Amino acid sequence: MSDMRTTSPILEARSVTRKYGTKVALNNLDLTVNEPGVVGLLGRNGAGKSTLLRILMGQDLPTSGEARLFGERPFDNAAVLSRVCMALDHPEYGSLRTVSDLLEVSASIYSRWDAAQAKRLIDRFELDTKKKLKALSRGMQTSLALLIGLSSCAELTLFDEPSLGLDAVMRERFYDLLIEAKRSQPERCFVVSTHLIEEVARTLDSVRMIEDGRLLAQGGVDELTKDAYMLTGAGAEKPEYAELMKREDYNGLTTLYLRGKRPDQLPPGATITPISLQRLFVLMTDKELDA
Repeated sequence: MSDMRTTSPILEARSVTRKYGTKVALNNLDLTVNEPGVVGLLGRNGAGKSTLLRILMGQDLPTSGEARLFGERPFDNAAVLSRVCMALDHPEYGSLRTVSDLLEVSASIYSRWDAAQAKRLIDRFELDTKKKLKALSRGMQTSLALLIGLSSCAELTLFDEPSLGLDAVMRERFYDLLIEAKRSQPERCFVVSTHLIEEVARTLDSVRMIEDGRLLAQGGVDELTKDAYMLTGAGAEKPEYAELMKREDYNGLTTLYLRGKRPDQLPPGATITPISLQRLFVLMTDKELDA
């Protein structure tokens, strides 16, 4: 496959606000993805992730600001949208009847469709191509959408809540396939929109965290987590140069959840433990946490 990179950002939102009546779904959001790889669009339910994806796909318009794909506005832009595949969490099949029908249509839509990949994934996702689309379970619908996303070979592929309805085995199978696709097609960009951080973390190259329709944090996974740590010990105290996110006191031990430079020396008996991406996300988004 030829290199499909572009000098413009793969996707970007410029001061995007989207209001539905008095509800603000996106609030002056600025977000950019410049490089291929797997990008986690992370946020709690209602954070604005799906609204952003609909705007990026030209299915909705921002109240103010603008979104671009490959440097162009996506709304009513068939040329730019032909370079994108979106695996929906609630797919619409129209008049199509069977799984086979949907795969045939998908092969005609995506110019880089990989028929061999699709055939292999039919077995991996345990799909029956003769099965009627209306008879598919929630998990089968999700599996079919993921198959199309992976097989489309689109420059930009958007997965919206990709584990919806899947059991643990199928979720892990999808993430294995996503890693495989990233390795074999390094020019592709995959955006995974989800609130399930722990299960997707191993696939991610970078992260965009959204909260209340705003960008909360962005960067590489290692970049975001390298300065986040737990300091645990009897009488542990916050270093003056670190940000305290949460404090826990239990059985005579104090645990401080911190961001910033790690101390050069530890108090006797104290330990430092890294904070996972999921834990960092919770600490940054849970308004009930009292630091």
